[in-house]
Amino acid sequence: MYFLGINGSYRKNGLDEKMLNIVKKEFDKKGEGFEIINLRELDIKRCEACLLDDLKLCTPERCFKLGDDFEMIADKMKKAAGIIFATPVHWYAPSAIMWNLIERMTSLENTRNKILQGKPVSVISAAAEDGAQSAITNMIVPLIHAGMIVLPFGMTYYSGKEDDKETEAYLKRIVNNMVFLGSLSKLSSHDWW
Repeated sequence: MYFLGINGSYRKNGLDEKMLNIVKKEFDKKGEGFEIINLRELDIKRCEACLLDDLKLCTPERCFKLGDDFEMIADKMKKAAGIIFATPVHWYAPSAIMWNLIERMTSLENTRNKILQGKPVSVISAAAEDGAQSAITNMIVPLIHAGMIVLPFGMTYYSGKEDDKETEAYLKRIVNNMVFLGSLSKLSSHDWW
C-alpha cells in the first residue's frame, strides 16, 4: 500500500519532519510505501473562495486550473491508503501553508463522490501540549467534513525533548492503525455520503 505524509513546516529538518521520518521508518519496517511531501517546497496558490459565489463553481477541475502543485498533491492524496498531516503550531493554529492546503481541499470535498471519503487520517504536531491540541483540532474538523476517518489514537505532538519515548510510541501506534485501516479497502470505496 501507499501512504502519504504532508509536512506543513517551513523549517527544513524541523520537528515535524523528524516525526514524519520516524513514521517513515515504521512504514518501511512493515514493507509499506510512505512518501513525505514538504509543502514549503511547493507552489500552492491561495483558495479563491469561489464556493462563496456559487457552490457549483468549487470543483477540483477549476482548482487545478490555477496552475500550481495542488493537482499533484490531490492526485497523491487520492491514491494514498491513508494520510498523515504534520504541522507546527503558529498561534495555536496550523501553519499558514498547511491551512492554505486545507482550504484548497474544499474542492475535493465539494463533489458528488467526496474524493477523500473513507480515507484514514492522522494529524501530528510539533509544539507544547496546549498549542498542539488546538492546531490539531482545527485541522481535524475540516478533514472529518471531507469524509476522512480519524484514526483511533491518531493524534500526537512532539515538544522537542531529546528522548521522547511516549511520542515515538504514539507515532508507531499511528502507523499500525493506519496500515490496518488502510488494508480495509472498502472504507474508501464505500459511498459514505
